[in-house]
Amino acid sequence: MTETQLTRLKSGAHTLLDDNPGFLRGDDGEEWLDEGELDRFTEDTPHSANIETLEERLREIKETTKKHSGEVDIEAAEVVHKSIPLSPAAASDSGIWNDLAIRHFPWFVRHRWNFQGKTAMKNKFWTAGTQLDGKASTFERLWWIAELTHEGGDYENTRRAFQSRTFCNRVFDIKLGRYKPATLACLEVLYDQDADDFESNDVVNDTLLRFRRVGSTIPFEGRTKDELVPIVEKIKQDELEQQS
Repeated sequence: MTETQLTRLKSGAHTLLDDNPGFLRGDDGEEWLDEGELDRFTEDTPHSANIETLEERLREIKETTKKHSGEVDIEAAEVVHKSIPLSPAAASDSGIWNDLAIRHFPWFVRHRWNFQGKTAMKNKFWTAGTQLDGKASTFERLWWIAELTHEGGDYENTRRAFQSRTFCNRVFDIKLGRYKPATLACLEVLYDQDADDFESNDVVNDTLLRFRRVGSTIPFEGRTKDELVPIVEKIKQDELEQQS
């Protein structure tokens, strides 16, 4: 197994995306940025990963998933998380994820996301904020949501989370989503295992909004998933009664 040293892109590299809209779209002859230009903004890191194997798996996913669909997330999150063995502290460096998206796998980013404007597409290559679902670059989003949902190497929760855009948006775009026990508690309550699907979007949305408000007055940090599940369950039942 050949390990490749991971590199990171410094902050100034985002100007390359501003200057090359054809790269964002994947226009013929502009699918890749000039390596020399990238090198001006590149720094080494002490981390490594098997990039060749990751590429093989991502190309398989590209061939077997519908373009511009959430199906890509469901199949890719586990692969990315297992292939890039970083600690949470190391994974907090967005420069690594920006580098993977721009230098190594821009074709995969374009497979996942349809071009709907320069700014929106730029955010898929370059992390623009702390919101994991809405502002994180493609690989940072995949890795972190997998990190916050897998349990002991079991990624079933990860696959479930990506089935609902409402769930991802309401959980992972705020501080709450960075606290794993809270995320797992929300998944346990809002995903109906018998139906193999989430509760309705309205129930998911309203339950999470209320749970977030509770967290603003009663800190969740330090509480276990088992301690948080009854809180989410009570809120969900209230919502079901109100909507019935």
